[in-house]
Amino acid sequence: MKKSNYKFMLADDHKGNKVLAVIKGEFSSSLVSQAKIIDDSRFKDTAEQLKRIIDASSVKEKDGDNSCN
Repeated sequence: MKKSNYKFMLADDHKGNKVLAVIKGEFSSSLVSQAKIIDDSRFKDTAEQLKRIIDASSVKEKDGDNSCN
């Protein structure tokens, strides 16, 4: 995945709050500030798949580094 134009990020505060993001291109704070909630019904099937992925994923501290499981 390192040579692609995509980056995948997962944040988990271990209090029930998580973020799963797919970034195409360069990640920047101005890009994040333009993020919007998706409520388009055409996205429903993809959203259900992403919900299963994020529910099954977490970030664990591992040797001073963060890893996703």
